[in-house]
Amino acid sequence: MDSVGGGAPSFPLPILIAVTALLAVPLYFAARGLRGDAARFLIGAIWLRYILSVFHVITFRDFAAGLSLTAIGSILVTGLGLLLVDKRYLLLKALVPVYALIGIALISAELNAGLFTALDTVVKYVYFCTLLIATYEALKDNLPGDLFRRLILAFAPLLAFQILSVATGLVKASELDGSRSYIGGYNHEAAFSVALVTFFIVVSFATGLARWLKFTLLASIFAGVALANYRTSIIALLPFVAHVFISRTAGLFRPRQRWVLLGAGILLAFVTLAITTAVTGERFGDLAIFLTDPGAYIKPQEQFTLEERRLLSGRAYIWSGYIYAWSDSTQWQHLFGFGPDSWSDWFRVYPHNTVIAFLFELGLAGLAVLLWWWAAMFRLASRARRPVRTDLVVAQCSFILLNLATMALWQIEGLILFALICGYALFSAVHEGAVRREGRQRFESRGDVAGRKQVGGPSRAG
Repeated sequence: MDSVGGGAPSFPLPILIAVTALLAVPLYFAARGLRGDAARFLIGAIWLRYILSVFHVITFRDFAAGLSLTAIGSILVTGLGLLLVDKRYLLLKALVPVYALIGIALISAELNAGLFTALDTVVKYVYFCTLLIATYEALKDNLPGDLFRRLILAFAPLLAFQILSVATGLVKASELDGSRSYIGGYNHEAAFSVALVTFFIVVSFATGLARWLKFTLLASIFAGVALANYRTSIIALLPFVAHVFISRTAGLFRPRQRWVLLGAGILLAFVTLAITTAVTGERFGDLAIFLTDPGAYIKPQEQFTLEERRLLSGRAYIWSGYIYAWSDSTQWQHLFGFGPDSWSDWFRVYPHNTVIAFLFELGLAGLAVLLWWWAAMFRLASRARRPVRTDLVVAQCSFILLNLATMALWQIEGLILFALICGYALFSAVHEGAVRREGRQRFESRGDVAGRKQVGGPSRAG
């Protein structure tokens, strides 16, 4: 259930305990100010995940029955969530693609190594459903801006521990190119940076914050993503950053002047990328090389040169291995894959791409449902009410970008991000539909009254 890869150095246990205790105090008061069990569950579940992850030296080890404490924590959170949320919402149409994926995962597991191997995947998807429903219910019980403003406290551990890691020089240096990542004593930069992306999006959704405070938070979080030095998260977040800059400052310009704002937003994105590239070294140069001719890297692994194997931190080489392994498999495996989480039986490194992972593990059936799931959620976001519609659509785009060079849907941190976006989209779409129906009913009611007056008027006059 957790990120793979080389672990990072952790803070001493007394520091972790002390900082966690301090962070628990504002979280308690934030939770007390929320209405409804679902909202309090949501803020607690998110905070707990980030706290368990920072104790990774303890919580990532096998604890019982081959499960780590973080895995047990996810199972317990899922179970508690199912007890607290309204069970009727488990029948939401928006969750049908997720249930279809669970079904395909079970079929794939049975065809390969047995049903038990699908347990981790099933728990993750039920975890997602639980958080989506909790987000939807929380938004029904609380104003969206207020909910997201209080949710900021659930993400405070990320920034607090990262600042502490910068101050103390606690750094992870694991890439072949010698790059360094400040990830607050967490285990891996992939999951940590995805959590920071979620933090950025939550702050952008929050209202009621002073402008200077919101700007400071957003700037600090983006700086944190850059310091985490995970290229995929930086690139995925840039479209949302540009959108936030343009949309939040559009009101300062006249309509005819907004093309200047658009140009400034695009320029800001390029400047930000250039500065980030300068800070993080030559890692973005690899991306430019790959994008000039991506088809050249779809070939058997033995045909890769040493330079090509290092490209994009080895991603092109990794992807080809999975694609050709699937291509050389049986017809049943073409359709249902090698089984959920089967990558570790074939390769040393996970796929670093959700689309390729689904193709390998769940076959064409799983890949088709994944694309259906994303399309359904994208459509849901596009039906949201106007003030937040573009925010949700661009956030969905950023999430999909994340999945093209890492596996956000495989990480609990990525599932939290997607559940928050989809839960907000569902609430906004349902709310917009209710407003439209109410408006239509009022219009029809007025028309009916007017018609009666026209019909009755001449009769009374006569």
